[in-house]
Amino acid sequence: MRVAFYGRVSTEEQADRGNITGQVEFARKYFELHGRAENIDGYEMYLDEGVSGAIPLEERPEGARLLADARAGKISAVYFYRLDRLARSTQVVLSTYNELEKLNISIKSMTEAFDTGTPVGKFFMTLLASIAALERDTILERTQMGKERKAREGCWTSGPPPFGYRIGADKRLVVHNPEAETVRLIFRLYNEGMSMVPLAGYLNARGVPTPTASKKNKKAGAGLWHAGHISLILRNTVYMGEYRTMRRSKKKKSPDMIRVPAIVSAHEFNRAGRLLAENGQAVRGFRGRRYLLRGIIYCGHCGLAMIGNSGGGGRFYYRCAGTVNRGRGRSCGNKQVRAAYIEQAVWSDIRDFICSPGRVVEKIRVLLERDHGDMEPVERELDLVDRALEEKKSARARILSMVSRLLITDREAENELNRLAAEVSSLSRRRDTLLSRRIEIQAARNHAADSALLLEKLSRRIDQLPPSMEVVRLLVERVVVKTEAREGKRVSRAEVHYRFRPGVQTGPGRADSVPPGLVSS
Repeated sequence: MRVAFYGRVSTEEQADRGNITGQVEFARKYFELHGRAENIDGYEMYLDEGVSGAIPLEERPEGARLLADARAGKISAVYFYRLDRLARSTQVVLSTYNELEKLNISIKSMTEAFDTGTPVGKFFMTLLASIAALERDTILERTQMGKERKAREGCWTSGPPPFGYRIGADKRLVVHNPEAETVRLIFRLYNEGMSMVPLAGYLNARGVPTPTASKKNKKAGAGLWHAGHISLILRNTVYMGEYRTMRRSKKKKSPDMIRVPAIVSAHEFNRAGRLLAENGQAVRGFRGRRYLLRGIIYCGHCGLAMIGNSGGGGRFYYRCAGTVNRGRGRSCGNKQVRAAYIEQAVWSDIRDFICSPGRVVEKIRVLLERDHGDMEPVERELDLVDRALEEKKSARARILSMVSRLLITDREAENELNRLAAEVSSLSRRRDTLLSRRIEIQAARNHAADSALLLEKLSRRIDQLPPSMEVVRLLVERVVVKTEAREGKRVSRAEVHYRFRPGVQTGPGRADSVPPGLVSS
């Protein structure tokens, strides 16, 4: 008769260590020694590598092939090295046994003596399956406890390190500079307005290694950037120095916060998050009600975005994403607000803001004057740095000339050149900072002038404009909603933060026409 041999290891690491090879070699020797005695004419190998023993046999690649061959009558028995190689779940063992028994196919362990043809043999098989399940659960529990302990110590416990990091000798994440530069570039370009698909194309054109290629993975497509790579990086809080463990845990345990070295600032990360929300909304379009503040309204308690939510009777609300119970309870107690109320209040505030631009225009004028004063010292220092760099270049040329004329030794020249190189490096870094500052000031000037002109144009047309999402996003950076107790009632307070230029906070707006239940800032 022709039989099947089934082998399995649960991780790729076990496969790399040769665990499954040991099972195969044992099976071959077993069939050579016992094949004639057990009337075995031939055998077929079915090997699952990196597959958990808790997964049903029909859901495993080679397990499914084995069952298909069994139903086709190609095999008469199934052999395995040990019962826990077949499965580590009592339920999976019994369901597999019942399926094969219906086909008159026996199962046999090469290292354990039990005969499923007798009641005692079936009991012993069930007992072994229960022991295997207990061993698996014990291993998982100890592993989880070890991970939790390591996480509390600040160690990385979540598998391979994220792109931009490596795991140090102390099991903590350390920044891997070649990859970290790519992460910083991605955040910078995305925040400057480059969308994910063109950004991926740009990285491919420059030949920047992808996360898989950087780790020497030779899989097909590993060398190409895709929008999915960019999206995962832009959404991963680890890059601003924060990582929460057990985010996918089904147990009601509070996650541990691991502090890791940040690659980008919290400001850069949060700005990218806001752009992702805005761009995602533009791609999805609007289905059903058009929420005027979608993508710019945030909870003032936990900082999460507030999302549109429909209620009974045709009512619509904004509620904090932290108030949604995803199996671990609610993480925020902020009160939801009626969409019509807060949208009316914010639009009324925008109208007042546009119709009375005097204070804003005056602030912009003051900012422009201040920027002019800021530019002068920058220009003066740039001139001094450029002169110093020219002097260092001349000094280097003089040293090389003295070496060629044997006026100083090679050792003396090397010391002087190293000193000059350090000074040039310091001056160059300062020059780059000053150039960046000059660009920022000039951009702020342009932005402020454009803002003043925009406000004047809008003030002439505001009476004809209906509530417009485009105008809201043009003027408003974010709306922050908080719940507070007033006279024994929980009411909502909204703050409107306007945007005019990078780095300048114009302050929360006033909502003078406030509907019931909404308190102005």
